[in-house]
Amino acid sequence: MSAFVELVLTRGYELVSAREIARKANVGRSTFYLHFASKDELLKESLKFPSRALAGCVSGELGPEQLARLLDHFRAQRDLNRPFFADPIRTLWVKCLATLIQAQLVAQPASGARPQVPRALIALTIAEMQIALITHWVTGRAAVKSDVIGATLMASTRAMLSGVAPLQAE
Repeated sequence: MSAFVELVLTRGYELVSAREIARKANVGRSTFYLHFASKDELLKESLKFPSRALAGCVSGELGPEQLARLLDHFRAQRDLNRPFFADPIRTLWVKCLATLIQAQLVAQPASGARPQVPRALIALTIAEMQIALITHWVTGRAAVKSDVIGATLMASTRAMLSGVAPLQAE
């Protein structure tokens, strides 16, 4: 994982191959493929840690302090981690986060009052919103503290969830 991240940060995601990752990690290509089907799968695995924390906004498992620490880390490392806030990595990050969010969304029984919205669509929309807010904050020049961004993430997530209920079972 560390070999992969180092290569992505120095060379760019598109230019890194599985062969280079294996060489840098001092393992054979067959060992690489034993654990990961592709470099995309390795990227998804590397994005799970920050994604789990952000998905915690949906479940309420994440407190403002933990979210502020993660955001402070993103901001402090913004120059080094810039590739993670641009495509193609950003798009894969959104999909990874959406998968984790979707798993936390609870389907509601049909009420007939409003049309049901598929959980996958809601999860993707929340993930896009969260990553967009973080991306613009990290890459921009706005002097907003991480606790304010964290509170905005949590409030926006809750607002989106309350505005789309009920969710469709899938």
